[in-house]
Amino acid sequence: MKILDGAKLADRILKDLKKKKRSKDLSLAVVQVGNNQASLKYIAEKEKVAKDLGIGFRLMLYPSTVSQATLMKAVGKIGKDKKISGMIVQLPLPKHLDTQPILDAIPQYKDVDVLSSLSFAEFVFGTFPVLPPTVAAISLLLKQVKKKLEGTQVAVVGAGRLVGLPVSLWLAQQGAIVSLIQKGTRNASQFIKKADIVISGVGKAGLIIGSMIKRGAVVIDAGTSVESGPSTSLRVKKIHGDVDFKSVSKKAGYLSPVPGGVGPLTVVCLFQNLFELTSRRDRAI
Repeated sequence: MKILDGAKLADRILKDLKKKKRSKDLSLAVVQVGNNQASLKYIAEKEKVAKDLGIGFRLMLYPSTVSQATLMKAVGKIGKDKKISGMIVQLPLPKHLDTQPILDAIPQYKDVDVLSSLSFAEFVFGTFPVLPPTVAAISLLLKQVKKKLEGTQVAVVGAGRLVGLPVSLWLAQQGAIVSLIQKGTRNASQFIKKADIVISGVGKAGLIIGSMIKRGAVVIDAGTSVESGPSTSLRVKKIHGDVDFKSVSKKAGYLSPVPGGVGPLTVVCLFQNLFELTSRRDRAI
């Protein structure tokens, strides 16, 4: 079994980004609502990479009780701020908020996560200049395997807007035979067992175990859940993926770990998007 080391690949991409010439200073704004542990972890990673690249980083924190109108107004204001090059609304948002209209307030040229309706539609048709960061990260890991995607059986577990949905669409564009497994999918284990590639992005620790995997399969763990410290602290105790590493590693041909697999690659791919979208906008002006 070979480990798909996303952290090592992310370091190489980061070095290349540092060498890129910039016509102006760049900055990234992140809007965070509440104190979701997994979200806070990824925000910290983004801030770290931003500082490493010399990119400005602005974090806007809002309480979990924030209203739809207040958040929409805030996102719209950031979108118009000429000092901000790219922006993110960190997901998931609290259930009382209608997520898509908030994401749709992000201008396309600042939409580094490719989550607004316009950006996502262009991604679906293959006309948006960048891929959603998680899709880009997974595509880079699959390149390490050097496996042809066309005609390959792929099981994608989870249909979320950050992993399952965009990854499934991208795989279909590559000609893969995709089984998108959601809650309530009948005979889900059979689809997974037949798959040459299994990608999971549910966020449930230990969801995928060795007995579910075809021997020699490529397994990419894009799920993240956290084990917290004491209730009085926001300190993250341990990060878990969807895949039970011990049992799956005995069956898989390739396996991406958590942490150190999809996560760090997703963060650097986001900054690649920031560079590319800013560059395109500057050329268009």
